[in-house]
Amino acid sequence: MDTSILVSYLRAGHYGQFLRREIPRGSVFLPGVVLYELQAGATTRYDRADVETLRRALGQKIVGTAPDDWLLAGRCLARYAERWGRVRPRDHLADALVAVTAARLRATVAAEDVRGMTRWAWALRRLGAEIRVEGLTP
Repeated sequence: MDTSILVSYLRAGHYGQFLRREIPRGSVFLPGVVLYELQAGATTRYDRADVETLRRALGQKIVGTAPDDWLLAGRCLARYAERWGRVRPRDHLADALVAVTAARLRATVAAEDVRGMTRWAWALRRLGAEIRVEGLTP
C-alpha cells in the first residue's frame, strides 16, 4: 500500500471502509518505508497516536526492505531517469521501495497517484519484475 492511501485515511477518513475490511483479512501489507513516511509527517501527538494504532493493527504485515530490494530500487531509479529525465533519488526513493517491495511480494499496490506508481511498474518491468497498480477513490 502506498503512503497516499494512509495519509488520506488518517487526515480525512478516506478509504476507511476498504481498510476496515482488508486489514482484518490480512490482505494489506505495508512496506516499512510507508511507516517511516507516516511517522515523519506526524506533527502532533494525535498524529503519532494514529500512526502507532496503525502499526499495531498491521503488526506482522509491515514488511521490511530486503538487501536486494535496495539494489533493485537503485536500478529502478536509473531506469526511471533514463525514461523521464534526471531525478533526485531522495525525492523518489520511498515510491521506488514501495514498488520494489510489492514486486517481491507479488502484490498489488493500492495508490491514489496511479500515474506515478505506474511509472515505477514500467521501470520494474524493464528489470524483469512485475507489479499491479490499483487506484482507489475516496
